[in-house]
Amino acid sequence: MIMVQSTFQLDPENKGSVIRLMKKMVQLCRQEHGCLSYEYYEGMTDSCQIILLQEWENADCLQDHYQTDHMADFLNKLSKYLESPVTTRSYVSQEAQASASTNPTNEDLPKPEQTIH
Repeated sequence: MIMVQSTFQLDPENKGSVIRLMKKMVQLCRQEHGCLSYEYYEGMTDSCQIILLQEWENADCLQDHYQTDHMADFLNKLSKYLESPVTTRSYVSQEAQASASTNPTNEDLPKPEQTIH
């Protein structure tokens, strides 16, 4: 399993518009093959800081997600609503790492460039 954490710092004046975009993304992404979870969370001390946590079955599913039309549309619209660039981190579950080490192939390992937004 691959987990991706992205942090968005929203422009306060446009928060409502970007939240609508994010809600649409949740609906679309949860329907994708390999999506285990996909949810945005609002900061407790800074309501304009939004964290996206997403889980995917494997790196191939995540890569497919990055190639969808709705992802391209979201990224195209997103930049005008942000105060700073999105930061993203990826994590591979211990189960996935164990599986890769017992049957190592380059196809099974996550590729760092897949998590750049």
